Amino acid sequence: MKKNMVLMVVAIIVVLGIALMAIYNVTVSPGRQEESEVKQLKPVSLKIMTTWSQWSCDDFNRYFFAESGMPRVGVILPSASMRLNITNISFVRIEDPKIWKAAGVNGSVDGFIGQNRYNITILCREGALHPIDDPEILALARDVPEFLKGYTDDGRLCWIAMFFVPYTWLVNTDYANKYGLEIPNSWTDLLKPEYVATITRGGNLVAAYPVTNRAPMMNTVNTLLSKYGWEKGWTLISVIFGSISRLEVGTRQARDSVSFGRALLTVLEFGDAYTAYSMFPDKLQILFPRNETGFWFTPIAIAARASDDGLEGMYRLIRWVLTEAQDMMFLNRTGWSFYIPVLGYNNTNPRIIYRDPAIANLYAPPVNMELMLGEAAPAIALYGDTIIADQDVRELLKMVVNRIVEKYINGEIGLEEYYKYLDMVGQPVE
Repeated sequence: MKKNMVLMVVAIIVVLGIALMAIYNVTVSPGRQEESEVKQLKPVSLKIMTTWSQWSCDDFNRYFFAESGMPRVGVILPSASMRLNITNISFVRIEDPKIWKAAGVNGSVDGFIGQNRYNITILCREGALHPIDDPEILALARDVPEFLKGYTDDGRLCWIAMFFVPYTWLVNTDYANKYGLEIPNSWTDLLKPEYVATITRGGNLVAAYPVTNRAPMMNTVNTLLSKYGWEKGWTLISVIFGSISRLEVGTRQARDSVSFGRALLTVLEFGDAYTAYSMFPDKLQILFPRNETGFWFTPIAIAARASDDGLEGMYRLIRWVLTEAQDMMFLNRTGWSFYIPVLGYNNTNPRIIYRDPAIANLYAPPVNMELMLGEAAPAIALYGDTIIADQDVRELLKMVVNRIVEKYINGEIGLEEYYKYLDMVGQPVE
């Protein structure tokens, strides 16, 4: 009996061995063939200037050189670096765009990853970036929203975003129900009498926080100034963030204020908003203000004087970033899990559902306006903080706006006069 059992176990092991060998020949052997084909690509090493953190640089390399080839269902595949024959990526972490410009012009690096839209646009206009002429990349770029790519003066692609992060609304639906409010669609909706009137009942529509060193608020202020003009923009900022809001120290406090029913909404990075939503999905919503959704992104570009090998290597890397990384890395990898891919055709993460509504409502100033806002940033931050964070100014604004909406509620002024008076609030003195 025992002998038969031993023979049966041996037979099973032999059968499993034959089956595994067959699977290996069907799956892994082609990988070896692919690896040999990759060897035909000339090996290249890349030097990339970036604004990324050290962790981001290290983790990108960790995935690109190793974990992109980790076993999947027992199948070992070559890593992205092996398939592209990129032997090394050396990141140079520098923030100063002037140094970026010099590096692009003198060819001391092969490419760039990072900078904001203002800085990367300047670098493109001043000739620090090499036009991207690769046909495969250009074909992929056609499906990337215009806000997420940039062009030279003669219309050639010079940078493209790898991913983006929208500044979303976090909205408390219970708070809306408490005050009998519909969920607003845009910042301008909040100027309607039914919303402003909540301050006469002790309510706060927005959890606001200062502008300086707080990207979501700075971006929102710039969005309103760009889209609605200097005077109307400051009216919106003064009424929404100065008079019908509660003041918080920063984004975390604003998130908690909305989460626990102390305000209707706030503006946050997507990741912060999603974290709160995941805790209270029954009463919180993530919304994108209609055609007013700000964002930040990480662009990738090629240095103007990159060597031939550097140019070829950057083309390989950009092609990979716009294909495999879109589906496998962004949204799916720890540390990158709230970065929304610009393409992501086959990304299976549940958060990918936010990509299309975010893109449909993205807003960025026209390039020339972006440059003007960048130059005026210190003055905008100073004036914005005065309106939003100075307690004396807030009390004065609240008193004035409260009086205007009371006059409307009491029938002393009509709707046209109501908006006319609001338009006078917060306009900067010439």
